[in-house]
Formats: sequence, structure tokens, C-alpha cells
Amino acid sequence: MCGRVFFRPVCVTMKSYTNHVVWGRKSMKKIRLFGGSMKSNLLSAFLILGVFLTVSVSFIGYRTFERTLISEIGNNRLDVLSQVADRVKQVKYNAYTLSNLYYYDHTLQEYLKELNREDTPGHRLNLNRYLNRLTNQFKSSFHEDSMKFAAVLALENGGGFSSEKVAADYDYMSPQTKIWYKRMLQASGGIIDIANIRDRDSGQDYFSAARTMLDEAGEPLGYLMINVEEQQLHAMYENVTRGSQNTLYIVDEEGTVVSCSAKNLVGFNLFNMKNLDNLFQDAGYVFTRMRGEQILFTRYQEQDSGFTVMEEIPLSVLMKPIRRVRSTILLIAVLALGLAYGYARHFARRTTRPISELCDFLIHVEEDNLDQPCEVTGYTEINILRNRLNHMLTRMKSLMQGIKQKEQQKRKMELSFLQAQINPHFMYNTLFSIKCMVDMEKNAEASRMLASFIQLLRSTLSNPNEFVTIHQEFEILKQYVEIQKFRYDDGFQVLFECDEAVEQNKIPKLLIQPLLENAIFHGVEFKKSEGLIIITARKLDRDICVTVEDNGMGIAPDIIEKIHRGEHISEKAHVGILNVKERIQLNFGENYGMKIESRQWEGTKIILTFPAVD
Repeated sequence: MCGRVFFRPVCVTMKSYTNHVVWGRKSMKKIRLFGGSMKSNLLSAFLILGVFLTVSVSFIGYRTFERTLISEIGNNRLDVLSQVADRVKQVKYNAYTLSNLYYYDHTLQEYLKELNREDTPGHRLNLNRYLNRLTNQFKSSFHEDSMKFAAVLALENGGGFSSEKVAADYDYMSPQTKIWYKRMLQASGGIIDIANIRDRDSGQDYFSAARTMLDEAGEPLGYLMINVEEQQLHAMYENVTRGSQNTLYIVDEEGTVVSCSAKNLVGFNLFNMKNLDNLFQDAGYVFTRMRGEQILFTRYQEQDSGFTVMEEIPLSVLMKPIRRVRSTILLIAVLALGLAYGYARHFARRTTRPISELCDFLIHVEEDNLDQPCEVTGYTEINILRNRLNHMLTRMKSLMQGIKQKEQQKRKMELSFLQAQINPHFMYNTLFSIKCMVDMEKNAEASRMLASFIQLLRSTLSNPNEFVTIHQEFEILKQYVEIQKFRYDDGFQVLFECDEAVEQNKIPKLLIQPLLENAIFHGVEFKKSEGLIIITARKLDRDICVTVEDNGMGIAPDIIEKIHRGEHISEKAHVGILNVKERIQLNFGENYGMKIESRQWEGTKIILTFPAVD
């Protein structure tokens, strides 16, 4: 408890320092309230950055991969269609070669001329036999190329030859009824392509290379058709479309379907070639909507054969591998975010933990705990802060010790000053009273009064300590009362009441004497009836309460207000009261002091409170 008495003034002097620390702590709380903790801010920043980078990289990567994959698929399909076109071109060239072999066979030309001069059954029979022999020879020659064909030679006079068994009324023996007949005549012996010929009996579709057989004068001798089964064209790309949902078309220059993976479309004129040119421009593939769904539409034009190979692939089918990649990228992104979150937590914790420990240490220092050094470790910057902080605390401790010593000296000087104000005043009044008694030739009373004064001085001066027990203080007050009674002819009474629980607690020496002196000289001195002063000392929780109460003249309210505010009082009558208040607060702090309750002409009650000091 004594430590509390001696060090309290230092804490009061360092009030500004403490206020700065408390303000700093409140500021830290405000920062946490409005800005969040550094850990949460770092974690949020890392997460936002991680999410942004992951989403950006994933999106850009996915879009780049999607465009690259689609471009690769488009180019790959173009290569596939190019290969299909080459195979189809070979089939067409084989048909053209066969047509030329028939056309330029001299013997066949002679048989046709004879038949044209004289159409007899014998001539027809000779022609059929020769054509059978010639066709078997050609089929044998083209067997290695797996070229299957049917040769049809329709005569100008009706009827004709077919290498395959056909019905007697086979309509292609009368080409004059066909829409392509005029085109064949206009070709003047040249080959024309007939996109589709369907056998009404078998339902088989054919691609035909047709021409007019002419004599030297340019007159028709007959009409030659080399028919190739559409199935042979289909075999050129069957492995490309097997098991897939794509549709592949082979169309001629008019847009008529020569062959298609969807059999029901063969022979139909489905495409306007000019519109296709506008759609594709210079590209080999485009994305478009066809039959209600998005497709990848690829086109390859074979300039030599005149065929165009096209392919439709539904975008839903095309996007399947891309969607799998998207799912993989999404999974990787989620894993990356999880790893980023884990690393962010680790980094934020590792970065903010020493800072939080530094904050806790500073709060600990705020409570005047300067003996414990800071042992926070972390990154290089944290270690530098720790070392500088420890150096600063060492200097602060040294400075505070110097401040404490100076404050203790200052406090002793202030107390000595107050004591110097009280003791001479008391001794002056006492000696003046003894002089008055001697002047009035009351030597016996003056002698007893002087003896009491000597005893009082012995009690006070023989004890060099600044603090005395309440019991000792009351004994001194009793001797003082005896002296004053000589002066006032026992015109007042003083009652002392002290609880045994507080008798051994200590208070500053002569703390109550100025209040008793004020009660006598300025309270009961002018009262016509006998004055009464009651001095009590009691325990109040952990503190001590001492009251000095009289039934005297009272104190003016304005004087009481000045004393409570600690203002300077010009009236000498109440200087001692203000000094008592200042002595209490210098020794025990601002939380303790003095309270005055007074009513003019009725009395005054002064209440002192201070801690219980053993």
C-alpha cells in the first residue's frame, strides 16, 4: 500500500503519456471496426486476387482452347473432306476413262454404223456380243481398282445394250425422255455428269457419266452411260461417318446431292451454290444454324471433278470434348482456389501473427509493464521493429525512473511547503495565546498552557516520519485541544470517535489539525452558546472517512465552491482547509479529497476520504 502512496504522483504526471496510449488503442479499435483486421484484409485481398486470376486465366485459357480446338477440328475436317474428294474424283475419273474406252473403240463404232445403216436382228446380236466381250474385258482391267460399273448403250432407234440384267422396258434405253437428254446432245460427244439415276426395280442409285456416240458427220449413233453405284461413292467416306452424328454430302455443280450419308437425301437439289459462296466467303468452315440447331458446316470444293464435299457436325456433338475440358478446367480452378485460400491463410497468419503480438505487447506496455522485453519474431522487418522497440522501452524505463525521482523530489518539496504553511501558523497562534495569558498575569494558566505546548511539540517533532497512525494523530489533536481550551476558558467541547479497525491506519501528520483549528477559530469562537466539535474516523469499504463537524457559524457558499474547484482563496481563514485538500490529492491521487457541507449560522461538516494505508 505504501508503494501506491509513493508512486501515485508519477502516474498523475504521466497522464498525458497514458492518454496518448489510450487514444492509440482506441484508434486501433476504430481501425479494426471500420477497416477490419490486417489478417482479414490480407486474406480477402489474396482471395479476391486469387479468384480474379483463377477466373481470368481459366476463362481466357478455356476460350483460347475452345477457339484453337474448333480451328483444329475445322482444319482437320477440311483435310478429311479433301481426302474424300480425292477418292470420289478417282471414281469419277475411272468412269470417264471407261466412257472414253468405249467411245474410241473402232470396232464398236463400226458395229454402230452398220446397225444405223440397216437395223436387223443379226446386227443387234453382233453388237451385243461384242459389247459383252468388251465389257468383261474392262471389268477385268478395273477389278484391281474395285471399280464396279454398269455400261448402258441406248440406240437411236430404240432398245440397246446393258451389262446388267434389266427389265425389258428399262426406261434408260429411251434417254430422249429424260431432262438431261438436251444437255447430253449439246455436249456433242462430251461427257456429262448425271447426279442420280435410280433403278425403279432394285431402288439402287447410280452416278452416271453419259455422252452421245457420234459418227464422222456428227450424227447420233447411240447414247453411252457408264453407271457407278452410289454405294461405291459412299464407301469412300463410310469410315468417316460411321458411328457419328455428322452428315456428309457430295454435290455436283448444280447443288444436287450425288451421295450422302443420309440415304434419303440422295438425288435432291438441296443447296444453292451461290448462297453457299456468300455463307463461306473465303473460309473453309463456318458456324451456322440448320434445321433448328447450331452446326459446324465445312466445305471442300474439288475444282477438277466439279464435286463439292460438305459436312454438318452438330455443335452439341462438337462441344462434348470441350465441355469435358471445361469441367476439368473448372475442377482445376476450384483446386487452385482451395490451394490459394490455404496459402492465403498461411501467409496472412504468418504475416499478421507477429504484428498482433506486437499490438498485444504494446497494450501490455500501456499498463506500465516495461520490465518484460519484447520477444516477437517474424520477418526481417518485424525483427527490426522488435529490436528498436526493446531499445525504446529501455530508454523509456530509464527516463521514467528519472521522472519518478524528480516527481518524488517535487512532491516532497510541495508537501514541505504545505507543512511550512501549517506549522508556523499553529505555533504562532499558540505562542500568541501564551503571551496574552502572561500579559493578563495568568502565569499559572500560561505555565500549564506552555507545558501542554511543549508536550505537543515533543509528540510532533520527536516523530520524523511524514505519516502517523490515526491514533497518534488523535492524541496530538487532544493535546492541541487542551491548549486551546486555556485560551477560550473551556468555551467549547471536542468529542473524538475512532473505530478500532482504523486506529493503526496511517495518514499524513497534522492533516486534521487545520480543520480543528478552523472549527475553533472561525466556527464556535463567535457562538454565544457552548460550541461542540465532533471528530470521527471510520472505515468506508476499502477507504477511511474522517469527519470534522461543528455547530459554529458555517462557511459562505462561494468559499466552499472555490475550495472544491481548488481555486486560490484570499481569505486567510480558510487557507488551511485548501491545503488539507491539496495534501490528500498529492499523496493519494485525484480520486480522494475533501467534501464540505455547511449551512450559514448552523454549522459545518468537513468529510475527508483517503485509502487505508497500513
